[in-house]
Amino acid sequence: MGYLLALSRLLIYVGVFIVFFMIGVAVHILFFPSKKQKLNWVLFFTRWWAKTTCWVLNFKIEVVGNGFPKPGTLIVANHVGTPDIFILGACFKGFFVSKAEISDWPFFNLLAWLGMTIFANRKQKRQVRSVIENIETRLNSDCTVILFPEAQATDGVDVVPFKSAVFEAVVRANRPVVPVVLKYHDGNRPTIAYYGDSFFKHMIMLLKNPRLKATVFILPEIDAGPDRQQLAKISYTAVRECYLADV
Repeated sequence: MGYLLALSRLLIYVGVFIVFFMIGVAVHILFFPSKKQKLNWVLFFTRWWAKTTCWVLNFKIEVVGNGFPKPGTLIVANHVGTPDIFILGACFKGFFVSKAEISDWPFFNLLAWLGMTIFANRKQKRQVRSVIENIETRLNSDCTVILFPEAQATDGVDVVPFKSAVFEAVVRANRPVVPVVLKYHDGNRPTIAYYGDSFFKHMIMLLKNPRLKATVFILPEIDAGPDRQQLAKISYTAVRECYLADV
């Protein structure tokens, strides 16, 4: 039964991929002369792609918090696995900052490119500076950016301290940070959302899973301030305390 469900979802998602790939290409061609319009349409269709993916995989999402972040905000969240991208993408209209390795994943790399994902290779200092500049530009264009400052997927038992380098973009742009906490409710430790060692096994497990419930907590906004390290620390503390709380 599990493999039949996985196969049916995979076939449906092939159709979803083709549709959104064609839409993405059309948006980049039609709105090539206007960067602002292209950004807005990419954000619009990226969110619908994420919503559609959550529907195909039967993700049930509850959002808890006092309103959604305003445009031009940096959203920072804990990171467990691939479903984080679909769920946060469905909840928020924003561009993702992703590890450079995703640019090598089949199919996902094409959608990530069309979605104007900012790829980060933290091992290369020059590339980190470029990422900071790209995030700053998006924020100053009133576009929200979604970041996983742990810089790795975890097993969901705890939250790893945030890397502070990319927070420099917020300091430069003088834009707010909104911490977001993502919790999965499947009774497993680690949760099936955890990426693990094999991307292939991870995706098969998600395709076979009948339903995945998650709660997204939107925490109070944090002003940028002058110190990226302090900003990263405050954001981390807020996320970790909420994540470990019994709510």
